[in-house]
Amino acid sequence: MALSYGVQDFIEGGVITAVILLNISIGFYQEFNAEKKMDALRALSSPIASVLRNGNIESVPSPEVVPGDIVIIKTGDTIPADLRLFDVMNLECDEKILTGEAVPVAKDIDIDFSDRQELETGVGDRLNMAYSSSTVTKGRGRGVVVFTGMQTEIGRIAASMQGKKRKEGRSMSRKKHGNFQPAKGAALRTWDGIGKFLGLTEGTPLQIKLSKLAYVLFGLAILLAVIVFGVNRFVVTNEIAVYAISSGRCDLG
Repeated sequence: MALSYGVQDFIEGGVITAVILLNISIGFYQEFNAEKKMDALRALSSPIASVLRNGNIESVPSPEVVPGDIVIIKTGDTIPADLRLFDVMNLECDEKILTGEAVPVAKDIDIDFSDRQELETGVGDRLNMAYSSSTVTKGRGRGVVVFTGMQTEIGRIAASMQGKKRKEGRSMSRKKHGNFQPAKGAALRTWDGIGKFLGLTEGTPLQIKLSKLAYVLFGLAILLAVIVFGVNRFVVTNEIAVYAISSGRCDLG
């Protein structure tokens, strides 16, 4: 496009500009519709919690539960947050996602922690607590939300599994890896940043493959243009420039 405008071939440049804008518009429209559908699916799959607010029982999406809410749970419910129970009736919860125990845990609000710190007690021994993502297998109960999101027990497990490890050879320590390591580490980190910006190192495997294909085609288009210029001994006239543009467009097409 730039080359077309550079040789004042405004018709050719205008056509290429229109194709680029059309491509961007179609891509944006498809991405926007896909995101809307994904949001709708997330909303459908979001568990609902029964919360007592201002004296009224309300059904709200689990992500909207906040510390201090009173949550009412019954058989079949998925617990939306970590709750400190204050009222139970034959309540049992399946907590194998946290403790690995195959048998549901019977809850007891009268458990005594006078000889130990509650938070230092194992998850399976805190019988006055109901934990996020566990399910109610029997009975009913009520509890106050004390932890939500990544502060819950299941959230802490997820956070511990998401820690990113630096790739090998990216250290900047001269003492551990020698005098040339700072330069090597800086070069590799710079390469990682460029790859991330170009979409070559992060994303789904399909996205990475498409990015690589796009850059290969772009490189071939430039190569064809250079060949056309080279055949004409780099004496670039308007006709030669248009021919080079056409060769590149055929390659990208």
